[in-house]
Amino acid sequence: MTTTMSPLDCVAQVEEHFGPIVTHLELVRGEVAALFEAGPLTTASLRERLEPGVLAFLRNPDLVGSGFVVAPDVLSDRRLSLVWWQGEDRDFLADADAPATGEAIDYTRLPWYRTAQRTGELTLVGPYVDFVCTDEYVMTTTMPVYVQGRMIGVAGADTLVETLETMLLPGLREAGATLVNGHGKVIVSADPQLATGAPLTTARDMIPCRDLPLSVALS
Repeated sequence: MTTTMSPLDCVAQVEEHFGPIVTHLELVRGEVAALFEAGPLTTASLRERLEPGVLAFLRNPDLVGSGFVVAPDVLSDRRLSLVWWQGEDRDFLADADAPATGEAIDYTRLPWYRTAQRTGELTLVGPYVDFVCTDEYVMTTTMPVYVQGRMIGVAGADTLVETLETMLLPGLREAGATLVNGHGKVIVSADPQLATGAPLTTARDMIPCRDLPLSVALS
């Protein structure tokens, strides 16, 4: 018997992927807030506390990176720091350097940081080319962390768009659908004419993904 994927099945796949990410970021938020409330922290001490939980989380092969990105002048030993693990080997990244250029990047100007700072809410940014970590198309989920009313950074996780394509494309093809972000930009589409990042200009229906700025659009 042939089973056909419906648009709602595609929505469920998206929610099943991003739901555990949101849960993990909430755990990191609580842990980081408690650490900063206890007193000053260095990059090394923050890494030591976060590493076991993040590395366990990154055992999920559908994730390419995760960690905590520190707000300016919050740590006692450096102004900016990425307490972040990435890649198949879960390498540690502490410097805000872009591998493609070797130049330092002020990540506080990037949408995944700036939008979380502006809204104070869960943020999902992409698709975009991540020049800070992977140099590939990614979706970045971030959650701001506050201590005594001050944002001390964002907890985050990255998913490769390629991973979402592998996961979602068979179902999207059966449903004749496209996954779009909150700005109507294509993430993954059954239509080969719709490239990643292109605006979706026409859709007969949009099915939102629960608690996420994502929708499955029907052409």
